[in-house]
Amino acid sequence: MQQTGLRQERKYCARLGWSLVLTSVIMLVWQLWLTWQALAGRLLGGMGAYMLLTLVGYYLPALPLVFWLCRKIPVPPRTQRPFSVRRLGRWFVIGIALMWVGSLVGNWLNDLVYRVAMLEPVDLVREAISEMPISVVLLGGCILGPLCEEILFRGLLAGRLARYGQKPAAFVSALLFGLYHANLSQFCYAFLLGLLLAYAYFYTGTLKMPVLLHILMNLYGSFVVFLLPEGGLMPILYALSWPILAIAGIVLLVRGRKAQIWEHGPCAPSIRVVFVNVGMTAAIVFFFVETALMYI
Repeated sequence: MQQTGLRQERKYCARLGWSLVLTSVIMLVWQLWLTWQALAGRLLGGMGAYMLLTLVGYYLPALPLVFWLCRKIPVPPRTQRPFSVRRLGRWFVIGIALMWVGSLVGNWLNDLVYRVAMLEPVDLVREAISEMPISVVLLGGCILGPLCEEILFRGLLAGRLARYGQKPAAFVSALLFGLYHANLSQFCYAFLLGLLLAYAYFYTGTLKMPVLLHILMNLYGSFVVFLLPEGGLMPILYALSWPILAIAGIVLLVRGRKAQIWEHGPCAPSIRVVFVNVGMTAAIVFFFVETALMYI
């Protein structure tokens, strides 16, 4: 890659980094404004309205802005392959495995950090979900959130990073997707799921499959719990379904690893191009600061 081309590629990646910073800043400002309105008694609808407005308020202005910011970054063409319910089911089972393994590792890291800091371990994500009304979990966490996150991380980031190859694009977008969650409990499984969602995006060539897959994963991971009775056999079967599906998913993943299809991009992969620029550095620092603040 020539020196002139190297500078241009770094500018492209810097814009992608700044787009994530912009999204996070809009989220922070909007959330602070909503909190101020709630404390002042001017926000109707209680916690449910607060949670939904948090998601709607920062994604609606952020997505058009970041796509405008990245409008000049070339997007390489993608091969489109037909939708298959069987393939969706296969990826769903693999996704359950990735979520289960990632959650175990993430919760262990989360508890370790709390112990090192001599604090009582707290699962902030589970606490937040338990306080949400079921309508917010369904509309916000299982529909609006997955849709907007796929547009941002697969449609914007992975789609443009694919100029360095689909496999590096999947890794970088998944890493940023994990960091974006700003907590160790979610980082590991968000990273692993990000790899799967990026592969689904590149394999099918459209956002439909990763959006649907993401929605199904969130429904199974959070919404189904609200539908289970407090006692009886159903909660036990649901708890057992995770390790069983995880084993099946790992088997499917191992058996299908040689059949994976990753296309090359027009530019050679380069860690220095992607990460050694002001925009990406600012995004990573921003996410690390957000994560650190969760433990203070």
